[in-house]
Amino acid sequence: MRKKKEKTDQFQIPLMHAFRDAFDAGDAKKKIDERVGGEKVLSGRGSLKRRGANEAILKRDLSIDLSSLVNTIDLDSIEDLSGLDYVKKSVLNFGLYDVAHLTSDERGTDNIAADLINALLQHEPRLNSETLSVERSKVFDETNQKMRYQISAEMLSKPLDIPIEFVAEVDVGSGKVQLSKLAPS
Repeated sequence: MRKKKEKTDQFQIPLMHAFRDAFDAGDAKKKIDERVGGEKVLSGRGSLKRRGANEAILKRDLSIDLSSLVNTIDLDSIEDLSGLDYVKKSVLNFGLYDVAHLTSDERGTDNIAADLINALLQHEPRLNSETLSVERSKVFDETNQKMRYQISAEMLSKPLDIPIEFVAEVDVGSGKVQLSKLAPS
C-alpha cells in the first residue's frame, strides 16, 4: 500500500463513475443548475465528487469494467500484429486472446494466465502492476471444461489503495469468463 490505512471510508471518484452514474440516473443530458434562495445547490453527482465514494462503489465499477475486458476478444486473435507494437498495446487490441478453440488438454491453456495478466496490465490502469498475481487453481472442471484463476492486486486509489481478490472462471468451450467474489451483489 502507498499509505498507511487511515480512518476513512471515502475514496477519490474515478472519472468513468460520473458517466456511469449519469447514465444510471437517466439525466446525462440534463443541465443541473438547482438554486435555493439564489444559492447554487450541489447535485447528487456533484456532491458525490466532493464527498468521495466508498469501497463498494469502486469495486462495483471495477467489476463492471473487468467483466467487459475479459469477455472481449482482442484483435490479436484474428489478425497477426507482429511488428505492430503500438497496436498491440492500444485499445484496438482490447480484450483477451480467444480461447474458444482450445481444449483443456492443449498446451495453449497454459498461456491463459499470461494473457489475463497482459490484458489487465494493458487495459486496467486502476490495478497496481507490482501487486498483480494470477494463479491457476489445481482443480479443473473436466465436465464443463472450466478453469479457475485466483487473481489478487491492489486497486490504486486515494487516500489509500484497496486490496482486491476475485476468481476468473474461464469456460474453454465458449471462451466466456465469469468473474466472482469481486464486488458485493
